[in-house]
Amino acid sequence: MKKFGYWSFSLIVLFCWVNIAHAKTLNVVCFGADVPGITSLDQSFDPDSYTVITQIFDSLVHLDLDGKRIPGLATSWKLVYDKTYEFDLRKGVKFHNGEDFDASAVKFTYEKVADPAAKTGNAWILNTIQEVKIVDPYKVQIKLKQPDGMFLFRLSMFGSIAPPKYIQQVGMDGFNKKPVGTGPFKFVEWEKGKKIVLEKNPNYWQAGMPSVDQLIFDIIPADQSVDALLSGKVDLVTNINPKDMEKINANPKYKTMKRLVLQGYWVMLKNKGPLANVTVRKALNYAVNKDNLIKVQGGGLGLPLASLGKKGELGKNNEITPYPYDVAKAKSLLAEAGYANGFTIKALSIKEAAPLSQAIVDDLAKIGVKVDMELVSRPEWAKRVVVARMQGNPYPGDMTINLVDNPIVDLDFHAGLFLASSSPWSLINDPEYDKKFTWSLLVPSLGEHLAALQQVDKYIHDNAMMIFTFQPERVFGLKKEITIPNIGLTGHDDYFVFSQAN
Repeated sequence: MKKFGYWSFSLIVLFCWVNIAHAKTLNVVCFGADVPGITSLDQSFDPDSYTVITQIFDSLVHLDLDGKRIPGLATSWKLVYDKTYEFDLRKGVKFHNGEDFDASAVKFTYEKVADPAAKTGNAWILNTIQEVKIVDPYKVQIKLKQPDGMFLFRLSMFGSIAPPKYIQQVGMDGFNKKPVGTGPFKFVEWEKGKKIVLEKNPNYWQAGMPSVDQLIFDIIPADQSVDALLSGKVDLVTNINPKDMEKINANPKYKTMKRLVLQGYWVMLKNKGPLANVTVRKALNYAVNKDNLIKVQGGGLGLPLASLGKKGELGKNNEITPYPYDVAKAKSLLAEAGYANGFTIKALSIKEAAPLSQAIVDDLAKIGVKVDMELVSRPEWAKRVVVARMQGNPYPGDMTINLVDNPIVDLDFHAGLFLASSSPWSLINDPEYDKKFTWSLLVPSLGEHLAALQQVDKYIHDNAMMIFTFQPERVFGLKKEITIPNIGLTGHDDYFVFSQAN
C-alpha cells in the first residue's frame, strides 16, 4: 500500500468509490441478503456467515489459498498421544478490545462450543473435542473423544477463538451482535439489509495485512450485483454468473478472474416417501442432463460430478464416473420401483442457483416427477434449513439446493455436512452411511483416511444419495486496477483474498 499525504487522503474522503492503488476501502458483494450470524458462537453455520466470521476471527490453524495448512494463532502443533494434540500458541496477540489472547481463551471457546445450552452452529463439526487442558499460558493440549483424521482441518475455519472476558462482560447476545476477535478486520457496524462494515486491525499479527483500511460487505441481490459493479458502486463481486463474464470483460474498466474450486451445486434429498427407494434416486440422476447444467448455470465452465468428490479434493474416488443422461433408463427405473406415473416433491433452492434449479425441474418433469420449487436468498435458505433444524423445526420438504464450498479441503467435511444424519444440513438418514463416514474419521494414518474417504465417495455414488450436478469454476468480477492474490482453491471467500487486495 502506498503512503498518502494530506491532500491524497482528503481526495480519498471526497471520492468514496475505491481504487485500491490510491485508496483504502474495498466494497465487496458476496451475498444478497443479511447473513444469519457473524460469530462462530452463533447458531449459524453457512458459507456467507463464515465469509464475515473469518475476517474478524482467527483459528489456531489456517489454510492458504492453495488449501495448505499453515500456522494461525498456533505457531506449531503435534500429536503427543493417540488422541491428543498439543498446540504452541502465538504470543503477543490481542483481541480487538485489547484483551490478551492466551490458552484460557482457547479453553473457554471450545468449552462454550461443547456446551449444549449454547447451541452454537459449529458444535457438530467440533464434536470430537473431549477436553482442553492448559499446559501453560501459551500451550494447550486438546484431547479428542476418538482419533480424528480431519481434526486439524476442522479447526482451520470453524475453530475461531473468542475473548472470554469480553463475553463475560456483554453476554453471548452482546457478543453475537458486536463481535470481537483477533482477525485482520474489526467489526464496526451491521446496517441490516444494506451492509456490514469492518475496519483494519492495525495491530494484526500478520505483517502487512490487511492492506486496506476498510472492508464493506454490500448486501445486494445476486441479479443486481453485476450492475452494481459496472456502475462503480462496488469494487468486487465474488459470485459472478459466468454468463456475465463477456459483459464485464467488454468494459475496459473491469476484468474477471476464474478458478476451478472445491465447490458444487448440491442437491440434497430426504430418504422418505418415493425418495427412500435407491432405484428412484438413481432414476433422478439419469434424468438430469449435467452438460446442460454446466451450460445454463456454469456458462460452460465446470466438470460433471460422479459423486461428492471434486477434482483437487482429499479423498475423491477417481474410479467412479458420472451417471449418464438417459431419460429412457430413468423412466424404466421409476417403473421398476413402482412409480411409472411419477410423483410430486417439494424443494427449496437458493436464488443464485435458479438456472440450475429450473433445468432440474424441467428434466425431472420429463420422467413424470413434478418439483414444487421455491427460490430464496442464501441466508434465508440457511435460516429455513440449518437454523430451523437446530431449533427443532426441520425443513418439511424433500429436496434442497445450495452452492457450497469446501473450506477445509477434506472430503469428509461435505460428507458430514450434507449426509451425516447428525448434521444440521442433512435431510437424509442412512445408518450404514453413518458407519462408513464415522470410520473414515477414525482411521489413524493419512493413507488409511484417504482410502476410507474413497469408499465413502463410492457409497454415496452407488446409493445415489444426492442428485449430482457439477463442480464449477468460481468467477470474480472486479475493477481492473484491483489485484488480489488468487481465488482460494476451497472456494471460500476468506480473509486471505480481501486482506491482500492492492
